[in-house]
Amino acid sequence: MIRRQFLRATLLAVVALAGAGCVGDERSSNVETNPLGPDDVTTYEYTVPFGTGNRLDGGEVIEIMPQTLQVKVGESIRINNDDIRDFMIGPFFVAGGQTLAMRFTHPGRLSGICLVNPEGEFVIEVTE
Repeated sequence: MIRRQFLRATLLAVVALAGAGCVGDERSSNVETNPLGPDDVTTYEYTVPFGTGNRLDGGEVIEIMPQTLQVKVGESIRINNDDIRDFMIGPFFVAGGQTLAMRFTHPGRLSGICLVNPEGEFVIEVTE
């Protein structure tokens, strides 16, 4: 249990230090975000349903996220992970049972691996 907590904390620290990106991905260092509150209106919202990890283990191709999302500065995204499994969703680590919500404040590009779309990658292009 302690090892799992350490690994989770280490992964969160790496993600934070990498500017919310995955190590080795192609991302713009110009992209900046601000967190959203639970009652803030969201431009794009996605939910990973309970059991998604088991479906992936069974070989099912999951299509929750698009491969590319074109957003404008000021728009926002919310990803609800209703599963018990943690997921990397593009540049974001979303722990099981948690929600990630943020507003894009500067243009650029974020990308990373994503197991919840058939392409295996999630790219966010932020424009003015």
